[in-house]
Amino acid sequence: KIKDVILDILFPPICLSCRNLLTENERETHSTSSGQAKICQKCLDSIQIYSSFFCPKCKSRVPDAEKSCHKEVKFLLAPAADYQNQAVKNLIWFLKYHKWQGVMKIIEPIINRYLDVLNSDFKDFIVIPIPLHPDRLKERGFNQSELIAEIFSRKTKTILERNNLKRIKATKNQAELKIIEEREENIKNCFKLNNPKEIENKNIVLVDDVFTTGSTMNAAVKILKQAGAKKII
Repeated sequence: KIKDVILDILFPPICLSCRNLLTENERETHSTSSGQAKICQKCLDSIQIYSSFFCPKCKSRVPDAEKSCHKEVKFLLAPAADYQNQAVKNLIWFLKYHKWQGVMKIIEPIINRYLDVLNSDFKDFIVIPIPLHPDRLKERGFNQSELIAEIFSRKTKTILERNNLKRIKATKNQAELKIIEEREENIKNCFKLNNPKEIENKNIVLVDDVFTTGSTMNAAVKILKQAGAKKII
């Protein structure tokens, strides 16, 4: 106990999102096993878990996974929560830019709760994460989209395909580009499939950590559709 008191003085247990001190109960229930990432109940409660699919163009809710409200859209959007929520944004930020894989212990129940309320059948789908370029993967040490895809795959008991979709162009960080045309040009022709035949007539859940303008997702969907993919979420 003396050691714990000293550690609390040197490294105060604070919420990674709002920076407020955690209560004793929050330290025990909302922290990762590594002790690197902790979040308070107030920030957790601020995260609204969605319960539906969305149109990626107009962001309207769609009643089921059959079709979007815009015919030209080639996929449905299935976000677990809103990236504009500060707690969500901070979780993703610490994962991507501070390389704290420990926050996945907090992100996982958010994704699982979304899948529970969504209550959709994914048994005929395969799961593909948006890949990183090898240089970026070497720098970060892991692909955050693959970590999220692993959660989805475990929860839905679907096949996770890691090695088909590849990123062949070292692009700039999309977050650094504010104009949608710059994002689209940056991501243009950056994906390829190692084995397009494996995609033909498949239903696919395509996983990324963040969806903002949709430039990255649209570029990946284009490649998958050209290979004959059926439904993409």
